[in-house]
Amino acid sequence: MCLPGEDSSRTRVLVTLTHGHESSGFKALHLWLRSGRRPKVDIVVILGGVKAALMDPPFYYRHPPGERDLNRCFSSPYEDEPGRLAREILECIGGYDPEAVLDMHNTSAPTPPFAVIYGDDPAKQNLAGVFVDNLIISNLKLGSLMEQDLACPVITLEVGGHRDPKSQDLAVMSLERYFLKDNLLETPTDIRVFRNSLRLELAPGRSLGFSDSPLPDLAVTIRNDIDSLNFFSIDTGQLLGWASDLNHLRIRGTDDGNAGRYFTLRRGGLYPKAPMTLFMASMRSDIAASDCVFYFSSKI
Repeated sequence: MCLPGEDSSRTRVLVTLTHGHESSGFKALHLWLRSGRRPKVDIVVILGGVKAALMDPPFYYRHPPGERDLNRCFSSPYEDEPGRLAREILECIGGYDPEAVLDMHNTSAPTPPFAVIYGDDPAKQNLAGVFVDNLIISNLKLGSLMEQDLACPVITLEVGGHRDPKSQDLAVMSLERYFLKDNLLETPTDIRVFRNSLRLELAPGRSLGFSDSPLPDLAVTIRNDIDSLNFFSIDTGQLLGWASDLNHLRIRGTDDGNAGRYFTLRRGGLYPKAPMTLFMASMRSDIAASDCVFYFSSKI
């Protein structure tokens, strides 16, 4: 979909609904279309996860069961259905030579809004500052859209939890800024930056659940209010969950994946080895098990 703008010599790309349960960007777009307003520049809109969003119940599935997460498919190989769709999206974006790409998401649990960029890039940082006060700089290669070199700033914008009414308001405000602001990068912005983020993941073949006490039949139990710690700095006394062995967990973003570098077990309880800040901690066991338990930035 292309929305004609006042200045047709410039183009921006909005990607949203990449994950089928993250509907705030889609709903904000619907409100914009109903308003009849015209954007400042041409806007190309890409909805990637329509198939997942339409499954029953609607807006529940991150991606169709049995298929890869679309936002892990933007790097080759592109051999399966989501891989081919990711390649088509990249080709579509490249054909418009855009001045910016905004990839709008929801988190799976309540959290303050934030942006994520790949690499420490001032232009991306300025673009993120148009929308939010918190920025995570990642160097992790996961196959996401934001990692790709599209010859323009690309950012992921997380507008908040997918069930939080405030997320919808922020999505509407962010979309309006993106559509109507003449110069997205005109001034540097003050933004809280978290560098070198890592991911705590469940090791292959292990099981995970959420509870206020350890679940004996599962390899890992995460405390059932873990999402309340998002964007809070926590210390070494903060209980995060329980595990019988740290080998049930791994770290994405290190050479060896050793969870023992950043976490320790005390009487079966999982604790940080050093102060850290958590991000994107979710209460959905399917997402925590298949994607990640949470992101973190550690003082180590």
